[in-house]
Amino acid sequence: MRSTSRVTTTLATFLFVSQAPVAAFATNPARTRELIHEAADRLGPEGAALAVAEVAYDYGKHPEDAAARMTACLRAVEAADFQSFVPGPRLAVTR
Repeated sequence: MRSTSRVTTTLATFLFVSQAPVAAFATNPARTRELIHEAADRLGPEGAALAVAEVAYDYGKHPEDAAARMTACLRAVEAADFQSFVPGPRLAVTR
């Protein structure tokens, strides 16, 4: 079984709540990135928690549909090749 990073899972959660049909993003990495950014902007500072709550609700109401959608979202995020910014090491400043 393959492990999925927290970043990938969080991005897939935002894609899940975008409500866009899977066909709209399944083969289009640029659209995947757009939908994730739009969902994050719409949900605001508490967006990750709100998105997780919405996914949980959907899993409770329609588990078979939600599981298939999340699988598609995870695959789309992995294919979208997000670039992560990792800051360089900090240099100590002395006075």
